[in-house]
Amino acid sequence: MNNTTFSRRSLLGAGLGLGALATAGALTSCSPAVSSPAAGATKLRITLGWVSNVEFGGYFIADDRGYYKDEGLEIEFLPGGANAPSAAQSLAAGNAEIGLSPSMGDTIVAAAKGNDLKILGAVFQDSPGGIVSLSKKPIRTPKDLVGAKVLGQGGTQPYLDAIMQLAGLPKASYELVPAGFDPSPLVDGQGDAYTCYVTNQPTTLETQFGLVKDKDYVTVTYSELGLPSYADVIVTTGKFAGANEEAIVKFLRASVRGWQDNIADPSIAAKLCVEKYGADLGLDLKQQIRQNELQAPLIQSALTKSKGLLNMDTALLEAKMLPAMKASGQTPVPADVKGIVDLSYLAKAFDGKTSL
Repeated sequence: MNNTTFSRRSLLGAGLGLGALATAGALTSCSPAVSSPAAGATKLRITLGWVSNVEFGGYFIADDRGYYKDEGLEIEFLPGGANAPSAAQSLAAGNAEIGLSPSMGDTIVAAAKGNDLKILGAVFQDSPGGIVSLSKKPIRTPKDLVGAKVLGQGGTQPYLDAIMQLAGLPKASYELVPAGFDPSPLVDGQGDAYTCYVTNQPTTLETQFGLVKDKDYVTVTYSELGLPSYADVIVTTGKFAGANEEAIVKFLRASVRGWQDNIADPSIAAKLCVEKYGADLGLDLKQQIRQNELQAPLIQSALTKSKGLLNMDTALLEAKMLPAMKASGQTPVPADVKGIVDLSYLAKAFDGKTSL
């Protein structure tokens, strides 16, 4: 599993999603009550949104360092992949108690369709979906896309069009050239920009071509281009949340501790992924460390500094992110996220603190 393979679903865009859940139809919730395994621990099955790599590093640290055990929890991680069920589908089938969904947008759309889903928090304050370009012709603003040849994967055009629309620019003012998951064509001069996960494909530019960030290449997230979104949202069902508040609060508290440790030292989770949680994937340690370094700034924000990691600003979500979802063609998009986003469990986990 190399870093270009990893990025398959990451390249769908701003974390808004293009309908992986929307086309799945209504999902009926049947999440079971939490089971109690040996020694009285509460077992939680956590379905990952992708393979076991550093994207989920904070959770792996919390597990490895015994933070979940400290809370009386026994955690089972269920890795995802190209053909794996989505978090919402796993929750609806009763195969997991908590899901880690890469796409906030897809999750909100699924909830708006009547599925019993509740978002408890988000790892990424700024979704890693974005664009990489070479410094000799950098793409930093929507205006820079005018006249540009953009190397993009299937499903990215709605996001690019939405960026242009929201910026008041003609949608047809850029050229989209179909591309795979390898950014090499950008270096070869086949395009001016390449859609990517800004924490992923740039590591290929560094390792294979010796390029240096901000010197030889630049990245910009879709959020920075005017299409904001949270990503890697923590999801459960309303039914499960209502019956298992204590277990959820404990999970969030331990997870925050793991993510704090991950930010402090990006090498910890990288080693855990290579040697333990993703040992069968053939992950490269240097790449995992670098990916973790690149994602750390996207996990933090002014909000997380004032309220703690995993937090979300529902006012910002409704004012900026829901319109961004509409602009990218998602439907249905609710008028607000009342009943969908519930941060009360996270508030109880922090108990008035900003770090744990």
